[in-house]
Amino acid sequence: MGFLGVYIADAVVRSGRSVQNVQIDDTDVGGLTEEEIRSEVQKLSSEYADRSLPLLTPAGTVAASVGQLGFSLDVEANVAAALAAGQRGASPIAWASSFFGQNNLRAVVTWDEVAAQQFIEGIQPVLVQDASPARLELRDGAFAVAPGVTGLRVTHEDIRAAVRRTAAERALPEVIVVEPSSFPPPVTAFDLQATADYVNAATARGLTVYVEGTIRDFLPAEVRNWLAVTPGNPPAIGLDTRYVTEVIETRLANVAVPGDPGTFDVVDGAPVAVDPRPARRCCAPNAGETALTALLTGNHEIALHLTDIPDSAGDLIAETGIRELVGEFTTYFTPGQARVTNIRRIAQLVQGAVIEPGETWSVNDYVGRRTEAKGFVPAGVIYLGKFQADVGGGVSQFATTLFNAAFFAGLDFGEYQAHSIYISRYPYGREATISYPHPDLQLINRTPYSVLLWPTSTEGSVTVQIYSTLHMTVTQSDQTTEAQDQCTAVFTERTRTFADGSSTTDIVRAVYQPAEGLNCQGEPFVAPPDCEPGEGAVDTDNDGWVESCRPLCPVPDGDGAPSAPSASADETTEGRTNCVPVCTNAASGGSEGTPACIPLCGPDDADASPGSCARPADIPRSPDDPLAPSAEDTPADTTMIEPEQAPVETNPETEARPIDGA
Repeated sequence: MGFLGVYIADAVVRSGRSVQNVQIDDTDVGGLTEEEIRSEVQKLSSEYADRSLPLLTPAGTVAASVGQLGFSLDVEANVAAALAAGQRGASPIAWASSFFGQNNLRAVVTWDEVAAQQFIEGIQPVLVQDASPARLELRDGAFAVAPGVTGLRVTHEDIRAAVRRTAAERALPEVIVVEPSSFPPPVTAFDLQATADYVNAATARGLTVYVEGTIRDFLPAEVRNWLAVTPGNPPAIGLDTRYVTEVIETRLANVAVPGDPGTFDVVDGAPVAVDPRPARRCCAPNAGETALTALLTGNHEIALHLTDIPDSAGDLIAETGIRELVGEFTTYFTPGQARVTNIRRIAQLVQGAVIEPGETWSVNDYVGRRTEAKGFVPAGVIYLGKFQADVGGGVSQFATTLFNAAFFAGLDFGEYQAHSIYISRYPYGREATISYPHPDLQLINRTPYSVLLWPTSTEGSVTVQIYSTLHMTVTQSDQTTEAQDQCTAVFTERTRTFADGSSTTDIVRAVYQPAEGLNCQGEPFVAPPDCEPGEGAVDTDNDGWVESCRPLCPVPDGDGAPSAPSASADETTEGRTNCVPVCTNAASGGSEGTPACIPLCGPDDADASPGSCARPADIPRSPDDPLAPSAEDTPADTTMIEPEQAPVETNPETEARPIDGA
């Protein structure tokens, strides 16, 4: 009864008031009358606009207040909410629970969108994530499309939407969360797919490059790697033309042609370079542009050309040191002879030969065997110490001319050999002969400079000029001789004086045999045959060698030594070719096809070989022999070919062998 009494008394007292323990945003309005609540709410409203209400974005927090965002307390709505709070009914139980419950109400707000808009417009939009376009990329050697990335940003509209959502709830949170808006990439994957397909099709066959007969293939994957593609319809295709030119040059580097400093000519007595050519390489500077043009037009083949490399020909004169005349020699001959053809031909072949520093140069290696196919003709040679004929005869005169030019140019000699028979048209003891393959004439260049051989010829002479850098003077400083059995050895001394005043001497050597066909022991190179008694050894083919045995011709009976009966010119050769006339002279020779006569053996011929002289006991006698030789038919000496017939000899101290003409 007492509880009910208190309940009834309180109900009468709180009529028109809020229940106990009611708060609005921590402001106590419990048990207050409506006017009292309104007064408290109005006081709360005056400071409520300054409360912080930040905007939370992915890019950071934007500071703001409740009033700046257009919010204010709705006084009447808050008064009504306070009066309604806790009014669960009029039961004593509800009344009793109001003393122990808690009613903390969130303030009800109203929103002024116009005021909020002014503040929002002053906030700087924020880029959260930039959008990236779709792109073309090389993947497994082909163009493929990589999708783009969607962008994110916080705009004025995004902030306004977040504030509007908050206003719709009519109760303010601690912060307002602003969700960013997205925007698409500037280029989409769809936009690029057509470009990828186009470029892949245009490069599907790669690129084939032709240069000077050489072919190089560039595969599609490599060609695509060169390209810079701008999407479009059609897409724009470009490339780094300099880079592509370098790639092509690298792949075709072996097609390069080295430079040539040219060849030598002699003009007005001075060496000059003729036809120098720069090195050439792949490719012309527009190789990249040519490749791009081909790809743009759907062509997969291009032809490129080599290009000159500037300053790559070289300076032939400076590189070799061949600047001036350092040695010269001339020999003379009778025009019109066969040997002249050979001399002039070998001079023509040797003209322009260059001997590098340290090189040993060989006439035989450079010219080779003298043959008719090379323009040589038969002419005089020396064979086994005798004058004969062979193809290339006479070239030893060129060898002697070259030898003397090299002598005075200060060059050294490797293999060389003088004629075995001295020929008066050559310097005594200072000459050389050649045959193939030996003897050879070898020149050694021990100077610091290259050497140019420049032979020239006229109808009556051959001259060898040698060009290099003049750095010494050369003289023949002495010459001595000494006997070697019946041969004569000649030693010719040369002195070379250099720019620094130093000098050196050396010697060249020649050995001359005592007579044609005789070695240093005075013996013939070919021994006569060993004839039977009553026979004589004769030269039946007039080649200078006694090679056959024939019976001695009968001589008239009578006292004393046999004499040569006379014979008329028309008493022909039959008897003479079948027998050997006996001479009253020491030696004899006949014309071609006619046996030479054989001398009588003297008291000093006891050891003579059989058939080399006629012993009286072996001479047949016939008083009426009409074919016995007359005194006029017995020449006192053997016949020698004229020196102009280009003799060639062998070294009398070595094994006999044929030698080219002198």
